[in-house]
Amino acid sequence: MEEKIDPWGSIQIKDYEETIEKFGIEEIGEVMDSLPKENSMFERKIIYGHRDFGKFLKAVNEGKDFAMMTGMMPSGKFHFGHKLVADMIKYFQDIGADIYVAVADIEAYLTRDISLEESRQIALKEYLKNYIALGIDVENMNFYFQSEGTTNYNKMSKLFSKNVTHNELKAVYGDINPGKTVSVLTQAADILLPQFEENGGPKHVVVPVGIDQDPHIRLTRDIAYRFKEQNFIKPSSIYTKFMRGLKGGKMSSSDPKSHISLDDSIEEAKKKIDSAKTGGKQSLKEHRKKGADVEEDVVFELLAFHLIEDRERIKQIYREYDSGDMLSGELKQIAKDKIEVFLEEHHKKLDEAEKKVEELFPQD
Repeated sequence: MEEKIDPWGSIQIKDYEETIEKFGIEEIGEVMDSLPKENSMFERKIIYGHRDFGKFLKAVNEGKDFAMMTGMMPSGKFHFGHKLVADMIKYFQDIGADIYVAVADIEAYLTRDISLEESRQIALKEYLKNYIALGIDVENMNFYFQSEGTTNYNKMSKLFSKNVTHNELKAVYGDINPGKTVSVLTQAADILLPQFEENGGPKHVVVPVGIDQDPHIRLTRDIAYRFKEQNFIKPSSIYTKFMRGLKGGKMSSSDPKSHISLDDSIEEAKKKIDSAKTGGKQSLKEHRKKGADVEEDVVFELLAFHLIEDRERIKQIYREYDSGDMLSGELKQIAKDKIEVFLEEHHKKLDEAEKKVEELFPQD
């Protein structure tokens, strides 16, 4: 039986295999052979589960129209946890997907008390700027604010309410207030937007999410099936692991000690790595004998998620650290060397990206 999740709360996952069983999703390994282009996020099971992603890939491989839809909650600094979403946008854009990115400014206003103007500034000066610096072609995607949606977008978000009952909302979300109800229906409009008639009608759409957002996916899939005024294909979803905070636990935009921001100075980033939680043993003797608990090491996670693309190199580091041949300090030094190279290059790109944002949104 599927459990209720609070998509506005906090969730931590210790066992992703258990999560697959609990929430009725499928393992990603079942469809990886159909990927049109290899990617380390799939290979390393950073993307670990899915709903109907096989149907999405079939449409891709048959040359049909397809899209990726995602959203951003504009609530703070753009950090390496957010970079994972940007990397997925880049991947799907590279294989030819129409890209839709919603700035969830209405949801931020209703559930986090963030003003529309503050959301706008964060979205442009943190997220969009970094998207550009990370190589995303922002002029070739549908980037929009929920508060500035089209007439049809706003109409559909209201019409969808006919296909949902109060009891169903309560079963999926628990006790839900009016503001969150509006957020839910607005998100349904976001997820189905690529299939609106003005965007070409029914097509296969994939939505990358963490398991905390799965209630929105499940409800929207039901709405897509029930809505009779227009044909929709049930949206597919893929599920990504959560990057943990540098001290362990949840990574948070509001806690600078929990993450490395992409505009942190190189020295600041290195200091954060030095103080990060590791999987090393307390004594040298014990570490050499038993090896590190690699799965609990947030520095290795940073390397595997973002800083080392070479599959053989990351496997080698895992083996050496797991066996005790590599010490936590040596692992941290690898991460510091890698992040110095990454940030030095990225900071140069941010300067150009800022100019591009100003060109695209001159009033901001």
